[in-house]
Amino acid sequence: MLELVSAVLLALIWQTIRECIRAGIRKMRAPKPQPICADCFYAHVQYTVNARHVISCTYSGALRPMKLDVLYCTDYRTRNMPRPAVVGFVREIAPTE
Repeated sequence: MLELVSAVLLALIWQTIRECIRAGIRKMRAPKPQPICADCFYAHVQYTVNARHVISCTYSGALRPMKLDVLYCTDYRTRNMPRPAVVGFVREIAPTE
């Protein structure tokens, strides 16, 4: 009787360890969500052949490589918004007839 209980207990422990390892492997293989920069107006995104991407931020005119996945950005602007208005001292060009 003692041998049967120890065999069942050992099988139960083995099953639990195996399921924990399988869950860990599934979690590592899960795809990561896209960073907020991928949909930003100021982002320059390059996609590579092996499904990786390189993102650079062009806010304020400078090109800054983003080395981490951004969760929140104060300068975020969706790509679907209209282009910003031109600011400067250029005179309006008269339309041609």
